[in-house]
This record gives sequence, C-alpha cells and structure tokens, in this order.
Amino acid sequence: MSNYWQSFVEQNKNLWHFDPSVKSKDFTYIGRLKTDFKPLLDLMSDDKNFKEHIATQQIKGHGAELSERIKAINEWGFNDHNTKSLQIMDSEFPEIFEPYKKFAGFGDCKVVALKQYPGQFLPWHGDTYVGFKKEFKVPDDVKVTRYSIFLEDWQWGHFFSAGNCIMHQWKQGDIIEIKPMMHHATCNAGMAPKLTMTITGTVTDEFIERKKSKVFTH
Repeated sequence: MSNYWQSFVEQNKNLWHFDPSVKSKDFTYIGRLKTDFKPLLDLMSDDKNFKEHIATQQIKGHGAELSERIKAINEWGFNDHNTKSLQIMDSEFPEIFEPYKKFAGFGDCKVVALKQYPGQFLPWHGDTYVGFKKEFKVPDDVKVTRYSIFLEDWQWGHFFSAGNCIMHQWKQGDIIEIKPMMHHATCNAGMAPKLTMTITGTVTDEFIERKKSKVFTH
C-alpha cells in the first residue's frame, strides 16, 4: 500500500468507513439530462478534436498532494499507455459546449468531454478541484462540485467505480455526483469507446434548486 493512500485514509478516517466489505452508496444519482447529444457526439467521433491526458504524468503547478497521487499511480503499476484518455475542453468548441455549461445552474464552471478506448483506465483517485479553483480564483468559502454525465447508454465492459459502488447499465444523459474526498475510478474493458462528460463548477442557489427538481434540459 502506498504512502499516499495510507496518508489519505488516516486524514479522512472520520469521513468514511474505508472498509471494502461494507455495502454503502458512495455516489448520488442526480437525474437525467434530456437534450440533443448529436452535435457533441459528432464532435467526439473525430479523435483530431481531442487532446491526450495521461494520468501517470505529473502536472505542473497543482501542488504536492496531486504529485503524490500521481507518484502512487505509477507505483501501483499503471503506465502512460493504459491511463491515456482523450479530452475536449469547452473553450475549444464554445458553441457546442455552452448549453452544457448552463443547464445545471453552476456559477463559474468548466466542461470536459472524455473518450476512453478499450484497455484504458482512470485509476483510483479523489477529486481536489485544485486546477479549477486556481483557474477561476475561487474563494475558500465557495463550494465546488462536479457532475459526471454519461453520453451514451451503458455498454458491456464499461465501468465507473466510486467507493464501494460499481455503476453500470446507465442511460444516456444520466448524471451522478461524487463527494470531493470519495475515491473513484473508470475503466473500459469493453468493445467500443466509452464517452462521458464532467462539469465542474461553483455551487449557487440556482444550482441547488435545479438539483432538487431532478429535471434537466437545455
């Protein structure tokens, strides 16, 4: 077990059970976004629109905690090939991504579309939002959260794991939320690319009201 994980467990032992035998619900199902996904999916069909992200490579300026996590991922046996994913940032195609930035009622927000090919993983990690907070100069007293959205119906071999939960059989547009400290991982052990989206943003009163309604369109 890496020093990173041991340290994380010790620091957060009062927030979660850290017992793999416990049946616990470690994500929140928010609702389903009903919209025309075709323009986004058309964009994602061409790999030339993406940039590579590799989970085993260090990121400058994101602090010691993230550096330790990336070091641990390498120690666990992951490599540049099996942790590669493809990403499109909202700033690169604003006309397509703008509606996704608005539907949830976030304040400042950032949308990323992701593609994982078979054999690729996003290893066990927890989201800190360090990069987002730095980019948008988010004050310490403002809450940040993240929605994950499935862009296609679930296919065999596609997995999303959060805490002690394994998610599968999702439908296009399903939205989930994971607490910032909750570790999770994704994997494509299937036969086709796995397409998802994350929306990270600051929590507002409008966000809270829309979340309660569980009805999302744009």
